[in-house]
Amino acid sequence: MGTTKRKRSSIPWGLIFNICIICLTIGLVVFFIFSKDGFIDLLNSGLKIDVVWLVMALVMHIMNIVIDAVIIYLFVKRSTPTFKRVQALFVSMVGQFYCAVTPSASGGQPMQILTMTRMGIKASNGTAALIQKFLVWQFTLTAYSVAAMIMRFGMFFEHLNVAMWILTIIGFIGQILTIVVLLLASFNKGFTTKVIGGIFKLLGKIHLMKNVDEKIRKLDESLTNFHNCNKDLNKNKKLVVEVYVLTFVQLTILFLVPYCIARSFGQHGVKMFDMICAQSFVSMVSGLVPLPGGSGAAEYCFSAFFGTMFTDQMIKSAILIWRTITYYLTIIVSLPFAAVRKKKTEAAGAAETAEAAETEEMTSAKKS
Repeated sequence: MGTTKRKRSSIPWGLIFNICIICLTIGLVVFFIFSKDGFIDLLNSGLKIDVVWLVMALVMHIMNIVIDAVIIYLFVKRSTPTFKRVQALFVSMVGQFYCAVTPSASGGQPMQILTMTRMGIKASNGTAALIQKFLVWQFTLTAYSVAAMIMRFGMFFEHLNVAMWILTIIGFIGQILTIVVLLLASFNKGFTTKVIGGIFKLLGKIHLMKNVDEKIRKLDESLTNFHNCNKDLNKNKKLVVEVYVLTFVQLTILFLVPYCIARSFGQHGVKMFDMICAQSFVSMVSGLVPLPGGSGAAEYCFSAFFGTMFTDQMIKSAILIWRTITYYLTIIVSLPFAAVRKKKTEAAGAAETAEAAETEEMTSAKKS
């Protein structure tokens, strides 16, 4: 008499996580609309909202996406002269969607690389372009955060509770450490490999990491690619200036969205520079939370840093409009771009495999 093995029921943790995030997002939207001093109460209060300033807020976010596409175009165009501006916009929209729906924006770059390979761009070229773009973005964002911390430290921090103090300091230290690691990886690959490799080995000895040797090998490959990309970028001084200026403008435009919302509520006394600094703090702290779009954390940080710039009757509505423009609407608009690139998965898989093999060959050739 044969025995039948009982199949082990696997819990779909990914599905459960996504459902929880969706419920959290819907719950927050409902809260900001219907709770006391929410959006409904604001509309019933008789406050005249200046639609022109709301349109300006939307235009600011659109300009942020356009500049992002321009930067992608400048980087990819160097290695692929046939790359077109409309393709760069497509790649940017794919990144906008997957950055918004994946924890810590982790899905953005891989999906952008996949999209570019389907456009006929070598995976190695696409990866190099996005690494260079990440370098510029991270350096510029950290410089922004440091400047805001120095110039507006007292004004914001006297109003924060202990939890926000701790999170902000952690976020600031995290930004500085990121820059230190990037600088070491850019100019001293050997030292960086030894330090991180040593950490990996320690984690392996205390059984917190498996396949340590394989991870160190992949780390060495990644750092080599990173190091080469940075050297390549620094050779073109004109491009360096262009992309850093564009990224600074992009961040400034993105950080101006709350200012436009405040003006739409008739807050004429708010200072533009203060609101830019406040938004840079919000981005720095909410980025610590490994949830899609920093759900929950972004709203909490906004209320903490902008609490003195909006009245109690306005803050919930300001958060709702800010998140709608910069997050919810972005997902809706970019969704069709992401859906198109999901087609023909088998052909895409074959293309990815071929590109991966080519990248592996190039890496081996560089080592030898």
